[in-house]
Amino acid sequence: MFRNDYVMRMIEQLSSAMGVILGLKRQLKPEEALQLLEETYKRLFGLNPNLIRALSERDLTDLLNRQGEATAEKMLVVARLMKEEAELYSTLDRVDESHRLNRKALHITLTAAQESSDVPWLDIGGQVDELLDRLRPYGLPAETRRLLWAYYASVGRFADAEDYLFQLLQETPQTAEEQSQLDRLLADADSFYERLLTLDEEVLEAGRLPLDEVKDSLEEIRALTAARDAGKKSETTDV
Repeated sequence: MFRNDYVMRMIEQLSSAMGVILGLKRQLKPEEALQLLEETYKRLFGLNPNLIRALSERDLTDLLNRQGEATAEKMLVVARLMKEEAELYSTLDRVDESHRLNRKALHITLTAAQESSDVPWLDIGGQVDELLDRLRPYGLPAETRRLLWAYYASVGRFADAEDYLFQLLQETPQTAEEQSQLDRLLADADSFYERLLTLDEEVLEAGRLPLDEVKDSLEEIRALTAARDAGKKSETTDV
C-alpha cells in the first residue's frame, strides 16, 4: 500500500509539472520550462539536477536503486523528465546537451523496462521509439543496443530484436569481458529462437519474424557458437 501511494504521488506531481511545462512551451518560454524541470527533479528525488545530468547511465541507475522503493517507476519518471529536457535544449540549439540527455533517457527507460515493461501512466514503447528517432543520426553504445535487443524480444517485436542482436554479433570482441559478453549473447540468442519455435505462427508473423526465418537464424546462431567453440579449443591446444 505504501509503495502504491508513493508511486501515485510521484505520478501526480509529474503530471502536474508536465502540464505547466507544456503551457510554457506553447508560450515559447523554454528557459522557464527548464527551470521548472530542475525544480521537479529536486522535489521528486531530492537530487541536484546537475548531478543527474553528470552521472553516467549506470551510476544514475545505481543511485536510484540505493534510494529504495519503486526503482523502476523512478527511473521511468527521470527518463520522462530527461526526454522533455532534451527537447527544450534542442529548441535552444544546445545540440550536444540534447543528444546526451536523449541517449541517457533511452538507456534508463530500457533498464526500467526490464523490471516493469507495462505501466498505465507511460507508453514505454512509444517513448523508446521517439528517443530512437531522435538518436537516429548518431550511433548507440553497445550496452544500450544490448538493452534494445532484450527489450524488443520481451515485447514481441522479434524482427527488431533480431536486428540489434546481429548488430552486436558482428562486432569483434577485444577484451576478456567482451569475449564473455559474446558467449552470453550467443547463449541468450539460442534460448530466444528456441522460445520462438514454441509460439504460434500468427504470433511470429505479428512480430515480423516468420517461422522459416526463425529456423534459419537458429541454425546461424548454432553455427557461430560451434565455430567459436572450435576456435577456443584450437587456442587451448596451441598453448
